[in-house]
Amino acid sequence: MVAGNPQETALEAAVWEAMQRVIDPELGFSLVDLGLIQSVTVADGRALIELALTTPLCPLSGVLEYEIRAAALDVPGIQEAEVRLVDALWTPLAAAPWRRWLDETT
Repeated sequence: MVAGNPQETALEAAVWEAMQRVIDPELGFSLVDLGLIQSVTVADGRALIELALTTPLCPLSGVLEYEIRAAALDVPGIQEAEVRLVDALWTPLAAAPWRRWLDETT
């Protein structure tokens, strides 16, 4: 979260909201709800979104990156968007509490 700049804080919140619409094609839930979006930062109209994958060699990583970038660029005020893969292995416990039943299914 950007401290001290209300415009960038609002843009950051809007990008998080846009990320809510990006759905994992295998699990059928938003990347935010699954805890795959690790962070969103906005500075000077540029969004940086950090993404964890469900598996190290996820065959859908390119698709997810494309959809994340497209969703961020749909936010008015965002001119550039970068998706950075983070070196953090996702587990079902990273999901929103109401999605934690995934632990029983994976």
